[in-house]
Amino acid sequence: MSLFAEAGIAPEAALIAFSDGDGRIVLRRAEDAMRDLIERGQL
Repeated sequence: MSLFAEAGIAPEAALIAFSDGDGRIVLRRAEDAMRDLIERGQL
């Protein structure tokens, strides 16, 4: 919980998890990820 708070992620925020292509698992706010996907075509 404290890592999310430090990152500015609210407890009720929707998150997505995905592979960054190099084997790492990335957690992002769903809202931010969807915006990047629409604007840039990638996460």
